[in-house]
Amino acid sequence: MACLSCLEGLRLFVPGHEFSGEAGAPAESVEAQKARRREGWVAAQLAAKTFLRQWMAEHPGEEVPEDVYRACQEALKSHLPEPWRRKQESDRCGERKDAELRSFVRHSHLELLRQEGPPQRLRSPAEWEALFPRYPSESPDGHGFLKSFEASDSEGISQALEKYGFCVVKALSKEQCEASVVAMFEEINALRVQKGIEGPPVAVEDDSTWFDRNWPSSCKFLVDDVALHRQAFANRCSANVYQAFRGIWGESRLHVSVDKWGVARGAKDRPRWRVGLKPHWDVNPWQCLRDLEAGVDPGYQGLIALRDQDLETGCHLTLPGCRHFLKQWCLERPLSKVSGSAKSFRASEEDPILRYMQPVPLRQGEMVIWSCAQLHGSTHNLSSKMRLAQYVRMFPAPSAACKANYDEKDSFSCTRVLRKCLRKGQLKWRDIEDLNLDGLGRQLLGVDLL
Repeated sequence: MACLSCLEGLRLFVPGHEFSGEAGAPAESVEAQKARRREGWVAAQLAAKTFLRQWMAEHPGEEVPEDVYRACQEALKSHLPEPWRRKQESDRCGERKDAELRSFVRHSHLELLRQEGPPQRLRSPAEWEALFPRYPSESPDGHGFLKSFEASDSEGISQALEKYGFCVVKALSKEQCEASVVAMFEEINALRVQKGIEGPPVAVEDDSTWFDRNWPSSCKFLVDDVALHRQAFANRCSANVYQAFRGIWGESRLHVSVDKWGVARGAKDRPRWRVGLKPHWDVNPWQCLRDLEAGVDPGYQGLIALRDQDLETGCHLTLPGCRHFLKQWCLERPLSKVSGSAKSFRASEEDPILRYMQPVPLRQGEMVIWSCAQLHGSTHNLSSKMRLAQYVRMFPAPSAACKANYDEKDSFSCTRVLRKCLRKGQLKWRDIEDLNLDGLGRQLLGVDLL
């Protein structure tokens, strides 16, 4: 934001205005002075925007370098009345005023990005495809299940994450997944009782029990509450999940999220249930970029498929290689109001990058792990079967002394969620003790920090 004292000098940018304080200058009322400041500000900003707009049009998709800001600053000075320029050159505060003018030029650039946005670079389909390489599929037509890694293959997982921004890992066994489905529907039906819903228990294989009045969740693809079933905690502390994330982070001192079950009802004959998650970033791309440039990893998200997820049931959807394109994307898009925060951001439906997103079908027990810098969403469920998942991610614990405190950043961090559940009575200490956690489980759930 430009310094407020800029207004004192910038009021003089309107050509033809006299320099206030010059010998012989007529006295002005306070209101007249304010009006001249406003006019000067508008005229100066118009001049700065015109200069910067022309440069961006000639250099689409390029970052504005410092010498262009300086050239804009000098161009603005040329609009100043001669008496003001002479005064600035002789004024001891000239250096400070130069800094204020630079601040004003940058502020004008930000306003231009917010209001109009920069021009986008034109690319051929081949150039777009080269930016977003397809993650390898195990089927010849590229529409089947994708290549998956053993949790112990840290090198393969890291290489896939680096190139594509996501990877598929073998996480749970069939038996663990089926136990998780049972656990999910125990919690779904417990939620029905809690809400006083009358009707038959919801059953995963009986679509006659899925009707809206019998369905307890207000969310279209998640269960309302975090998953607190014993099996959900067992999955969070899975040796395979831990091994995969330990390799990704290069760190053994990790915490795990306490997140929700994911469920999308089969919508073959119910178009209203065909709800895909629209492409978005969990943390907006401008904040992700700031984190990356500061050497802070924005983190990872994870989803375990509890039943097969294919193109018919709907599945995860992501833009392969998005992380590498993030800076360029920001340079070619209008600056959003959320850019100064860590809020999520949804991509425009007209954005050409959406054409290059890749579905990620998963076998039962496979886990997709993706960078928070990835644009992602999900496809519609067009089948008669439910799509079932559990969200799990890991990140360095505070004891790892990273640049970022992920426990504070993540709204589903174990310490934040478990403290809240204990405070609200959703969990008791006895429930945590009954999990019979080993040393690793206690570490992952941050039990000793609660």
